[in-house]
Amino acid sequence: MVRQALGRALACENYRVFPARNHQEALSEFQRQRADQPIDIVLLDLNPPNENPWETVGHLTALQPDLPVVAMTARVEEEVSMANAISVDALMEKPLDLPLLMATLTQLTSKPPRVPIEAKLPTS
Repeated sequence: MVRQALGRALACENYRVFPARNHQEALSEFQRQRADQPIDIVLLDLNPPNENPWETVGHLTALQPDLPVVAMTARVEEEVSMANAISVDALMEKPLDLPLLMATLTQLTSKPPRVPIEAKLPTS
């Protein structure tokens, strides 16, 4: 129900939305959609039962390294160190503040892509 409402809100803001019920479905849908064009951003729930969201983030960013990831959680304090360690772009607390989420998505989709650290090293 929340996923559908959030999907409708995002669609009203002209985002193409590809909802998934779980992380395996998210990975499959990501690969399918990415075949047509790059994905602009991923909005991921960190609290689904019986799943490792950090593994999912790793798989997604391995497929598209410059992919912005926004993670949603009801337990921000517990998740912040891992979110920083794997370079999640934004950590949003549930229940979501929709205007703040939209502002975050706009900011992340309009910034230049991240540059891998090795690309910043000077060549000799």
